[in-house]
Amino acid sequence: MRREPSEVVPLTLFLKVKLRPTGVIALRALPQSKMRTALRYVPPTTLIGAIAYPLLHISGDRRETIYERKTFKSKAESAMGLFKWTTIKTESKPKLYGSLLKINTIYQREKKVQSAVTSFPFAVLYGESSNSLTVVYLIDEEALSESTYSTKDLERAAWGITRLGSRESVVSAEDVNRGKAKIQEVNEAKTKYAFPFKGVDIRGKGTLQTVVDWRSGIGDYSNARRIVMFYPEGRVEVQGKLSIAELDGEVIILAS
Repeated sequence: MRREPSEVVPLTLFLKVKLRPTGVIALRALPQSKMRTALRYVPPTTLIGAIAYPLLHISGDRRETIYERKTFKSKAESAMGLFKWTTIKTESKPKLYGSLLKINTIYQREKKVQSAVTSFPFAVLYGESSNSLTVVYLIDEEALSESTYSTKDLERAAWGITRLGSRESVVSAEDVNRGKAKIQEVNEAKTKYAFPFKGVDIRGKGTLQTVVDWRSGIGDYSNARRIVMFYPEGRVEVQGKLSIAELDGEVIILAS
């Protein structure tokens, strides 16, 4: 990794969370349809929601949604400002699987039955590899100091992560580390973590996935911006004008 000259290296608080999935990650691509296409990899919006709900429980708020301007929105948006960036490392490539399901609806008054066929695809993690998921959160310390939460609360919330999005996507938190990440500008880096696919050259294998840009809001997806993320298969080499965070001996690439 080659660095550009820099006089001061800024430090940012981070949380690194190791999660163990049960084997199924059921996340829906938007907009939803009868087939409900599944996402292969966990998007940043889901990562924010995963830690936001246990964090909100600490303050006594157990709502997952709120009704605002005639629209149901995710309550996780109220905690979104505490984070500068989030990303994930997936140890193995998930397989997409979905069986066809027949749904029967019985109307007793009209004495009639309606049938429909749908599917419920999901990503499956299996095999001899560990299949662990490692999530990194970069914390906005100024926003945290102005909130009702503390660094200890964020750690407790990280340990309290039990699912990624849907109730089928059950995970257990196995390790939580806290520290300071070095933010630097470089022109080359190696990483195993997902990063924005924009203005970069990549050497290595991975998957492109369009996701909602969580920085534009995660309460209502109807008008949210989209970004393309690259999810590496193993470590990849990335070249370009990069902003990176070094933490725990690893590198994550930030959005420009």
